Amino acid sequence: MNGNFAIMHDIPGRLRIIIPPLGDNKDYEKMEEMFASLSGVKKVRIEPIIRSMLIEYDLELMERKVLLGYISLFFEKTWCDPIDNLMGKVTPSIRKDLFRSVISGFLLLLAFTRKSVRPRPDIIDYAVVISTGYTVLSHGNQGQNKLGHPDIITGIITMLSLGTQNILQVSFVTWAVNLFEIFYDMYRTKAV
Repeated sequence: MNGNFAIMHDIPGRLRIIIPPLGDNKDYEKMEEMFASLSGVKKVRIEPIIRSMLIEYDLELMERKVLLGYISLFFEKTWCDPIDNLMGKVTPSIRKDLFRSVISGFLLLLAFTRKSVRPRPDIIDYAVVISTGYTVLSHGNQGQNKLGHPDIITGIITMLSLGTQNILQVSFVTWAVNLFEIFYDMYRTKAV
């Protein structure tokens, strides 16, 4: 048994394999077409409920070992599978928003750890403000009214209440609301 599949029966020219990752991919017709396009493969049938694949092949044109190699390569697990399981259903625009937010969060963390060493604003503090502002303003659809977003409203209210001398705290609160808004977008699109 390979880590990605188990051979259920192996008759020369006919192979039935149970493939647990088969349930993760829903485009079975394209998968069948892809494997059927291999030289020597006569027929491919996928049974998604039991996560199996039946392959009929010509012994003179396709070796069993080569066919199993193709299957293993196609269903190979990678080190980022847990991330893929979470992010696989997320739309590209939400992925971009989340990536920008993670970068801004990292810069915020860096700025706060340096704040005790350097009480005056430096280049990192300005980078945090710019990064957080860009993250917040670029979030969401381009045609939307940006002033109606909770993260922008929070940033304006926080800036007015804390003042510009506490810009890192303003950036942090705005960033946190933006992150919650991104997670809400993920939940709303049924990604999580």
